[in-house]
Amino acid sequence: MGMSAQDKMLNVASRLGLTSLKDMQGTTRMVYDSQTTAALTHTFFKGASQRAFPLSNVGANGNQFQVNEALLVEKIGFFIPEAANGIAYGGLNFNSVKFDLVIGNKTVIKDASCEFGGEQAFYNDGTVGSSVIDLEGVGILIPPQVEYYVVAKPFNTTSRAAVSIRLGCYLFGTGALLNFNTTI
Repeated sequence: MGMSAQDKMLNVASRLGLTSLKDMQGTTRMVYDSQTTAALTHTFFKGASQRAFPLSNVGANGNQFQVNEALLVEKIGFFIPEAANGIAYGGLNFNSVKFDLVIGNKTVIKDASCEFGGEQAFYNDGTVGSSVIDLEGVGILIPPQVEYYVVAKPFNTTSRAAVSIRLGCYLFGTGALLNFNTTI
């Protein structure tokens, strides 16, 4: 029998010496960041505290969680902001993304590909879903107070040529929020 997301989070936290994480509130958590200037390479979450909602939801803490907050990443997804204000968004529209996930200056996912037409399970605006990589059963923990970021390079799904587009990224999974009254 496999380890649950909560058990994995607590196991890794314990190995990192984060013994109080077990006393925090369990939750489902999603962080996202988007860049509305077309580019060949996007770095998400670094500097995201300078981008207000709806371009990003990380807030003033930027690309690290507060003490006793964490995220076990179970899904990584990409979308295209349709407008410079970040309000409208859509699917990858025949573009795919090659990306790295870096946590604490260590690359934990390297050169992974999120393909257009792959799993499309996170959001759906009624016409097109986001493109998602599912890490369920594996999960990667972003611990408290450790910087994280994603470097993404979009490319055309058919020709495999690099493309310059607007792009957004989200990390979704099991989280812990600061709470002194309950446990996960």
